[in-house]
Amino acid sequence: MTMMSGAKFTLAISLLVAGLLGPAELRAQNRPRIVIGHASMSSVVLTLWAAQDKGFFAKNNLDAQMVFIPGSPTLVATLNTGDVHFGFTGGTATLGAAVAGLDVRMIAAFANRVQSELVTRPEIKTPGDLKGKRIGVTSIGGTGWMSALLILEQIGINAERDRMQLTAFGDQRVISQALEAGTIQGAALAGVFSRKLARAGYWIPGEPDKIPLTGTGLVVKADYLHNHAAISRNVLRSLIEGHAYVLNPGNKASVTEILSKRLGLSDPNAAADGYEDYVGGVVRKPYVGIDGLKNIQRFMKLRNPKIADLNLERLVDESLLREFEKSGFLDQQLGVKSGVK
Repeated sequence: MTMMSGAKFTLAISLLVAGLLGPAELRAQNRPRIVIGHASMSSVVLTLWAAQDKGFFAKNNLDAQMVFIPGSPTLVATLNTGDVHFGFTGGTATLGAAVAGLDVRMIAAFANRVQSELVTRPEIKTPGDLKGKRIGVTSIGGTGWMSALLILEQIGINAERDRMQLTAFGDQRVISQALEAGTIQGAALAGVFSRKLARAGYWIPGEPDKIPLTGTGLVVKADYLHNHAAISRNVLRSLIEGHAYVLNPGNKASVTEILSKRLGLSDPNAAADGYEDYVGGVVRKPYVGIDGLKNIQRFMKLRNPKIADLNLERLVDESLLREFEKSGFLDQQLGVKSGVK
């Protein structure tokens, strides 16, 4: 625990004696301050939000700040400056950062299949109708972009051959509005947005739940992980506790409330959609799926051949997860038998 300076300690004691600073606030001053960036404003961030809103970071002696940074590639790049300590992002941005020379490690992944759905305008009814159309994604090079490419491939569309235009919008809410306005003809959206549009007659092609993709997880610079192992352990512990909270059916009302508050949702059906989509699409034990990373590598090397040379196993460090597995913490939190992922 970092010691406060003499002046700060004296001031804190004075305020405590004066009744202006309670024991909880005094303890908070001793917590390591960490910044966790996330690149999406959708249900895929639910585990992170639950860990924060339900006090798991504070419980594990962390003063955690959440920062929304539109665009996964931008988010991972900020890790290099030290202003952001952890990225809550996917494998696509992680590979992009690695090929750019940033030594990063993915230490957990809460989803190992495509989490977004491809939603198209009601007038588009077949894969052929999509050719030459404009698709909205959060960022080029991010998880939503990769999800769109993989779903298009699954339904027989080659983005380059079929002249698809993938356009970055930065925010899922903005993408959804652009789709409704007809500015774009398709969009990669999480369930909190896609299900509402599906009920209104929009088409959702493909079966994204069958496509391996290393989705939202915890990414950190290798040297930070080495030099701040205790902090990294407590961050991951907090997220696992948040994940267990989200997956507990008894907490559904509380979790949907978190989603509604974070996304400014007034429609309770939208929050319920986001909740059901999230819990149905994540893994319980957040080990990183190599098959999902291979799928990403396969597409990204078409744009940058150097990505083919990346050692995917080197980008993954599951030592903390395996430590939690060995101690029984994972089973205790997530309620599954040892060895089950």
